Amino acid sequence: MKKIIAILLTVCIVLSLCACGGNGGAEETTEAASQGLQVGYARESIMPDGQVNMSGSGNQEHRISTGYLDILYATCTAFRDGDTTVLLYSTDALTAKWNWTNKARTLISEATGVPETHIQIGATHSHSGPAVGGNEPLVQEWMPIYMNALVNSAKAAIADLAPAKMYGKKVMTENQNFVRHYLMNDGTYSGSNFGDTSSGYKEHATEADREMILIKLDREGDKKDILMMNFQAHPCFVPGTELSADYIGEVRNIIEKETGMQFIYFLGATGNHNATSKLPGEDAGKTKQAYGQSLAKWALDVIDEINTPIEGTGIACAEKVVTYPSNDYGQDRLADAQKVTAMFRADGDSSKATAYAKTLGFWSVYECNGIVQCAGLDPTGDMKMNVVRIGGLGFVAAPYEMFSNSSLYIKENAPNEFTVISTVTNGYDCYIPSEAAYAYGCYESYTAKYASGTAEKAAEEFVNMLKDIQ
Repeated sequence: MKKIIAILLTVCIVLSLCACGGNGGAEETTEAASQGLQVGYARESIMPDGQVNMSGSGNQEHRISTGYLDILYATCTAFRDGDTTVLLYSTDALTAKWNWTNKARTLISEATGVPETHIQIGATHSHSGPAVGGNEPLVQEWMPIYMNALVNSAKAAIADLAPAKMYGKKVMTENQNFVRHYLMNDGTYSGSNFGDTSSGYKEHATEADREMILIKLDREGDKKDILMMNFQAHPCFVPGTELSADYIGEVRNIIEKETGMQFIYFLGATGNHNATSKLPGEDAGKTKQAYGQSLAKWALDVIDEINTPIEGTGIACAEKVVTYPSNDYGQDRLADAQKVTAMFRADGDSSKATAYAKTLGFWSVYECNGIVQCAGLDPTGDMKMNVVRIGGLGFVAAPYEMFSNSSLYIKENAPNEFTVISTVTNGYDCYIPSEAAYAYGCYESYTAKYASGTAEKAAEEFVNMLKDIQ
């Protein structure tokens, strides 16, 4: 009789497990009974063998690397509980574009047996990395290096699995990031990527998300512990043509040197958050080194206080495709915008193209680029949304540059003790500004893929998905 009962229990457990899928926009989830958390870590270089086209700065087609300041990595953390494994990545790149991400998830799944929907591939959003997903010949030559690094780091992280416990800490930072949109004294809105509020400034357009989330993974035996950091600030400190991990590389080096732990960084809601250049000391905030030191200090100052146990057991995930209306910005001015973008594509001179754009009544060449991009959009677009729960820890894979109103909403309403928002993850749908940002107009609104109101709807959807897998 006991043997029969044992067999029936085994059958029930097996039937309770399911593999996630992403078919037809329907939501599917997976969860396994807890058998004890295991965590593994690995990272692989994604450095090109030679030159490569670079992302960021608005003209990646014309910017080719001439050297490097930092080694660029693909970092992978593997989590396993029972028969369920998830892989969470952070790569030193601007984005994880859909075409390459979809291919990478397939390759990783084939190599490891981990379902594609259990894989989140994020980026640190460095504006000084290779042009992930680009079609340029140098980028295509680099692609196998990127793909192999993701596959190899996944296999190594799984091989590195060891029993672990999770602890968390929330830190409210000061003077590390700011919302780059301002309300001016004359009632207009403006913006500054560097926090310059010297001329006509009244107040910031909206509240910033200043929270840093730190997750410490204490592993048994001789395995190194792991520190996860989640924060939101654009990595734009490195100009020119040298490859760099920007301030994230500095934070990684400092944390690992000072603590002996392994480090992984998840970029939060970076859509309207910039890293401040107003740190104390002359020129202190104007380099990736200084900013990295400042950000790392927030973590190091509380390293012994990361002791709140993250409760809950088991691993669950969900992925679904949601359809949203597309942006139709500026279509009444399309013909003139096309003239400007044609000039820009011909020689890559943004200053010259912007001067011409202003004679036609535009703000810049980038507004024209946005109008042309909007003209090519279908009436609606499909966004692939993914969430993971590991015990009481939630991960949101947002395939776009999220604004602060969305991240604050998700954190406030999510059911998890700690919720890590990983933007530009598992794909790239550009910016999705808040409704207010669409109303006052900004760079992000005319380069957005989706229509006004999408940000708020997507944030609510992420919360619901997290609740569904509790």
